[in-house]
Amino acid sequence: MRTHYDILTRVLHWIMATVIIYAMCAGYIMHLVIDSSPHIFNFLSVLNMSLATVGSALFIIRFIWSFLRPTISGIQPSGSLQTKIAHVAHSLLYILMFIVFVSGFLMLKTGYDLFWLIPIDNLISDPEVNAFFFIMHRVSCAMLALLVAVHASAALHHHYKKKNNVLHSMVGPALKAR
Repeated sequence: MRTHYDILTRVLHWIMATVIIYAMCAGYIMHLVIDSSPHIFNFLSVLNMSLATVGSALFIIRFIWSFLRPTISGIQPSGSLQTKIAHVAHSLLYILMFIVFVSGFLMLKTGYDLFWLIPIDNLISDPEVNAFFFIMHRVSCAMLALLVAVHASAALHHHYKKKNNVLHSMVGPALKAR
C-alpha cells in the first residue's frame, strides 16, 4: 500500500511551492523598491519573470501528472467531507496558479530576457489590456498567497494535531508523524 506520493509529484510540488513563495515575496518587494532602487527592481523583475516562465512549464507538467500519478491510500476515506474540501482547495490552487501565470505574462508592457539570456517578447502591447491583466495579476496573487497560507496551515495541522501522515505523503518516507 503506497502511503506517500511518487518522487515526481513530490519534486514538482516542492519546486512549485518554492517558485510561488519566492515570486510572491519578490513581487511585493519590487513594489517597495520600484522608485528607490531601480537596479534591484530590474534584477528581481527579470528573475521573477524567468522563474515564472519555468514555473509555467512545470505547472503544465504538474497539472497533467496529477491525473496520471499513482494513487496513495491511508490518509482519509475518499467520501469524507474533509477530502471533498481538500479537493476543492487543491482545484482552487491550480486555478489561481494558472491565473497568476497567465495574467503575469499578459500584463507585461515590454518583453524580458529569460535569465538575462533569451529574449521573450510580450504577447500584448495594448496599455489598457496590460493594465487590466496587471490588476488581475495583483488580485490573483493576493488570493493565491492566502490560499497557500491556508494550505500550509492545514498540512501542519494534520501533521501535528491529527498525526495522520498528510505531510508525510508529500515529503516521503523520511518523515513520519510521531
